[in-house]
Amino acid sequence: MYDPQTVLQAIDTNTLPIMACLSITVVFAFLYFLIALRMAVRQQVYVVPFIGSAVFLWHDLSFVLQYDLWFNVYQHWWVRMWWFALTGTVALEIVMLWQVYRYGHRELWPNVSRATFGWMIVLGTLGIGAMWYLLKVSINDELYFITFAITAVFSVPFDTSIIARRQSRAGQSIVMELSTIVMLWSLTAVFMQVAPFFTTLPYLLFVAVFTAWPLANVYLILKLPAMGSAAGLRGDGLQASPA
Repeated sequence: MYDPQTVLQAIDTNTLPIMACLSITVVFAFLYFLIALRMAVRQQVYVVPFIGSAVFLWHDLSFVLQYDLWFNVYQHWWVRMWWFALTGTVALEIVMLWQVYRYGHRELWPNVSRATFGWMIVLGTLGIGAMWYLLKVSINDELYFITFAITAVFSVPFDTSIIARRQSRAGQSIVMELSTIVMLWSLTAVFMQVAPFFTTLPYLLFVAVFTAWPLANVYLILKLPAMGSAAGLRGDGLQASPA
């Protein structure tokens, strides 16, 4: 797929444009998370789907836990900057999983106790972690290039399912959907400069589909009422509005 040392050398050759793309990715990633956390508190519904939150956590945590690899083996500014950025996102992702527990009980599984629901979240998170680990060690992607691209848009299909279930804009953000496109394209702008794989048909088809899908979600968000079936989940009578 790519040789890690070769792509890191290519990153050094194109430092300024790659730094610009990296900055865009990081800014929009934190914008995505901060909107999600704020909206969940304001509307009293979880925003990022459970599976998406769990995958984000394991992706970023697995990167952060490899401190020795990044700082003592590769010793490159690209992986070191990602380590610092993902240390911050791990904390936010733990909060997002807590928000699924805090706000998702009545919506997802109201006929079990809150304690049981909490243990289901823990077990589900561990199960997703096991699948993530198997996938990660099975692909030649040591620098997380492929997985960065996948996780940038991973929640988009699950956003569609939440929109369909709630039949409202509750917990949905237009800015978050558009942010996934920006993150995917800014990452792709880096990857295309350093490895031929990211100009191949399979990868470009992936980018095309996950550019269109968030736009389809935006269309659905604009067409639906502020509150629908999710209104009963809140009990405060407030109206939700897309960010």
